[in-house]
Amino acid sequence: MSSVTERAVERLGLSGRVVVVSGASGQIGGACALELSALGATVVAGYHTGAEAARKLQEQAEGEGGTLVPVASDLSRPEGADALVAAAVKRFGRVDGCVAAAGLRTRRLALATDERSLQRLLQVNLAGAINLAKACLKPMMRARYGRIVLFGSRAGTSGLPGHGAYAATKGALQPWAASVAGEVGGHGITVNVVAPGAIRAEVMDFSEAERDLVLKFIGAGRLGEPEEVAAAVSFLLSPSASYVNGTTLVVDGGARF
Repeated sequence: MSSVTERAVERLGLSGRVVVVSGASGQIGGACALELSALGATVVAGYHTGAEAARKLQEQAEGEGGTLVPVASDLSRPEGADALVAAAVKRFGRVDGCVAAAGLRTRRLALATDERSLQRLLQVNLAGAINLAKACLKPMMRARYGRIVLFGSRAGTSGLPGHGAYAATKGALQPWAASVAGEVGGHGITVNVVAPGAIRAEVMDFSEAERDLVLKFIGAGRLGEPEEVAAAVSFLLSPSASYVNGTTLVVDGGARF
């Protein structure tokens, strides 16, 4: 291995690191889990109802020489985050990285958003992400090292008609991350947000006509891929991102809408 390659592996690789990923049974969370595993991290993959998807993810990661351990967890419950992180610490003795990819997206006009829907979005998208980050911060503070990536959204940075409640829960993560980054940065810990734009999914929540309209306002002229979001996440978790703290990295292909 050349010295250049060795430096690249050291700065971008995650060999020996333990990373907790919530929402790993989803497309973007799963892509993050596989990417991190391929970079050498031991991945503790949290899932709620997608047990079969998590099992297939484990098989794929192990087939490629990685280590991925599925753990059932419900981040809509206050104890869910603590249980997921406790499972990681019990098995591997540490937590070096956190990817809060679990989330809900509800398309509903503001006046049609009932209290139950709002509370559900707040529990998962906001409280769930914050509780997971807090649970990971405890072992990170002891180790004086950590990388936390929360999942925001392009909707959370600039709004999205028909998704007001969802946008609000995602938008709240940036000021939280920026605040906490100032509290824990001196302990070798970074806290950042990734905000994906329009990303391809197996089930899209807009019509073909709406899709064609959206593409007109994206500089790249296409939808993003889950793997492209995962690449941004892996950078923020790497040693190379040690001075990137308290910010939001938008991954939207140059969208302007």
